[in-house]
Amino acid sequence: MIRIKKLLMIISLSSTLLIKLILIFTLLSTNVYAKCPSKANSFCLQIDGFDSILLDGSHFTNISKVFRQIAFLFDDDHESKELDQFILINNFKLEKLDRNVFCDFRFRHIVIRNCTRLNKIDRDAFNGTASFVKSIKIDYIGLTESSSEEFFEALNSLDNLEDLELKNHRLLNISDYTFRQKRLKSLHLDGPLEVISNNAFFYADNLSILKLTKSIRRIKQHAFHFRLTSNKTLDLYLDAKIGSMERRVFLSTQRPLTINLFLNKMSNFEAAIFKPVLMEQIKHELILHGNPKEMRNPCQLLWLFRSKHRFKGVFQFKDEPLINESYFDQWRCSNQMIHGHPSSSSGGTIVMDNNNNNGQTNDNEIHEEMNNIDRAGMDQSHNNAISSIIIDSPNISFAHIMIIIITAIRLLLQT
Repeated sequence: MIRIKKLLMIISLSSTLLIKLILIFTLLSTNVYAKCPSKANSFCLQIDGFDSILLDGSHFTNISKVFRQIAFLFDDDHESKELDQFILINNFKLEKLDRNVFCDFRFRHIVIRNCTRLNKIDRDAFNGTASFVKSIKIDYIGLTESSSEEFFEALNSLDNLEDLELKNHRLLNISDYTFRQKRLKSLHLDGPLEVISNNAFFYADNLSILKLTKSIRRIKQHAFHFRLTSNKTLDLYLDAKIGSMERRVFLSTQRPLTINLFLNKMSNFEAAIFKPVLMEQIKHELILHGNPKEMRNPCQLLWLFRSKHRFKGVFQFKDEPLINESYFDQWRCSNQMIHGHPSSSSGGTIVMDNNNNNGQTNDNEIHEEMNNIDRAGMDQSHNNAISSIIIDSPNISFAHIMIIIITAIRLLLQT
């Protein structure tokens, strides 16, 4: 009898708990779908559990007009127009986003992808939602240099933006003070890019992750300089083929750096650039990813391995921790070393693009060039540096010989 009572009690408690769970689920479900009225279900729907407005396809050529139309399908309650995300994808006709494009809708996340003719975004495009947006992901749009200033002004109007991805664009130059979002934490920027200028991220004080991918022809000396000194670490991912970096590029950040380098993209690893980083009073960290065999000239890592004991705690090899100096013997690195460092003709900068194209390459050519770097040019540059030293040695020896001969003749004449 006692057992039956206990069983009934357990069943009663279980049923009560089940009823509560059903009620909670019902309430949550009501709240989740409250902002997407059924009459707007062709535009407003749940995507990955988020209230979203999705515009998919090329039949949306005036986004402002679309938002004016769907505004009537929502309640007049201002709060109902605060949604999780706006998604614009697969539109091959849309050319611009006008001022106030979202009317009085407000979004936390914006995704624009595969809109290849979209080449203009008005500086006031995000009016109304500017203080709500937390993240923007832009991938495959037709944005060019001529409209880049307005586009970046539009991005800089987003006071609370924390996450920004800008990929597969046609921008070539990141100029001074381009990124001014003070709350920005994560930025993924890909190329091909011609130049990242000084102070490009100057006002992005809270930036903690910066990913640079694909290809960059030149990174200037103060590109990573920030307005404020900070003890917050910046995780810098250089997963890009880089044409040239000026010597002090990592020394003006005013904050600790974790520099992630990917050896399959590295064509030059110069001590003059990276050694000062490891010896800086600010505790930077250098992490190498990949195998040295993926580099064009693996011997340029030898200086690091010869003195890596000095950099304990600030240097690590992510994928090949057991590599030592003997590992480099297969490339005959000792024959390519001069005074303990790899020879270089670049005068202190990493140089990969030695051919002069007279500035006539278009966007596609730059992309192709930076992703298929002229190895012959690199090898020729290296050989020239070696040759100049070999040539100089005979000149010095000949001079010494002439002095000895002249001195000997004078001695003979005196006698």
